[in-house]
This record gives sequence, structure tokens and C-alpha cells, in this order.
Amino acid sequence: METTFNSENQQANGAVVLNNASLNLPIEYRTQISAKIVELKAKFNIKKVFVVIVEGNADDGEKPYYIAYLRRPNLMQFSQYMNFVQKDLVQANQMLARNIFLDGDKELIDDEELFLYGTMNQLNHVIDTRNSDIVKK
Repeated sequence: METTFNSENQQANGAVVLNNASLNLPIEYRTQISAKIVELKAKFNIKKVFVVIVEGNADDGEKPYYIAYLRRPNLMQFSQYMNFVQKDLVQANQMLARNIFLDGDKELIDDEELFLYGTMNQLNHVIDTRNSDIVKK
């Protein structure tokens, strides 16, 4: 799901924030995320940063929020993903997440529970296609 947090910053930074729309992210996290997006776009010379936010479980000793910054896969990574996804969807998604991870909490990829029930559900937004059409005459 896509959520709107500080849509002006999100649009200006070329960010797409992916998480549960009911997640109430404190302002200090939003400020940190906006600054990190600007930094990563400059560092990696990319147009768009995807931010995955997963709420932690305090009862399990987890921190309040896990945040990962991702980019779109390049052609080779996408091809590798498409080839592997037919054999094992979960492993293909984890491989994709590792390949496109820029910064943030690596636990969102390495921890099985955080990955399966948090990160993996959001990866389809990263590989979402653009609207296009073809005209035949």
C-alpha cells in the first residue's frame, strides 16, 4: 500500500513511501526519512527512492520501526528476478530485496519474519510497471 506522509517532501524528493496506511509515523522519523532520501538520491544518482517501513513489536524486544531504502532494479537484476520467481517466489523476492537495498535496517531483508510479513508484501511496488500503450494501424 502507498501512504502519503508529507506529500510535498515526498514529491520533491522523488520518494515513494510504502507501508501500511494506518501506520502513524512520528514527525522525527519523517524528517529523518526525507533527509536520507535526498542523501541517497545524490549518492547513487537515482531519481526515485522507495522507503519500506515496518512496525516493530515491542513485546518481542523489537524497535518501534524498521526502515529500508530501496531503488528500482537494473535490467540484469530484474531479469535474474523474473527467471528465479517462477521457481521460488520467496527466495526470488529476498534476492531482489538484497540487490536493490540502498540503506537502512538490513533486518527487513535478513530477519525471516520481518521479511515475510513486512518487506516482501511491498516489493511489488518497486517493480510496478509504467502505464503504456501500443497503437497498430
